[in-house]
Amino acid sequence: MLALAAALGTAAYQAGERLAGTGGGAVVTAATGTVPDGGALYAASCAGCHGADAGGALGPALRASAAWSGADFTQAVLEGRTPDGRTLGAVMPRFATAGLDGAPPTQAQLDALHAYLKTLP
Repeated sequence: MLALAAALGTAAYQAGERLAGTGGGAVVTAATGTVPDGGALYAASCAGCHGADAGGALGPALRASAAWSGADFTQAVLEGRTPDGRTLGAVMPRFATAGLDGAPPTQAQLDALHAYLKTLP
C-alpha cells in the first residue's frame, strides 16, 4: 500500500511539472539570484496533487495552510508535519529530501510558494 501511495505521489508530482512546463529546472532560481515565482513553483510541485487552484484533488485543499506561519508552512513542506504535529500522508513528498525540481528547496522558494498560496481565493 505504501508503494502505491508513493507511486501515485510521484506521478502527480511529475504531472504538475509537465502541466507547468518546468521539468527542466525552470523554477530553480537560487543559482541566478532572481526572485522565485511562487505560481510556477506551485504549478510544478503542488498542483498535480492539490489542484490548480489549491482546492484539493489527490491531496487536500491548501487554503488553510496560507494562514500558517512561515515556519509552520516550511515544516509541512520539508518534513510533512502540520503545525498541530500531525504527520501528512505518505503520498506527500518530503521536499527536504525530494527537492523542488531535483534540488533542495531554498527558503526564498518556500516563502514564494507560501506567498502565492495567500493570493488564492
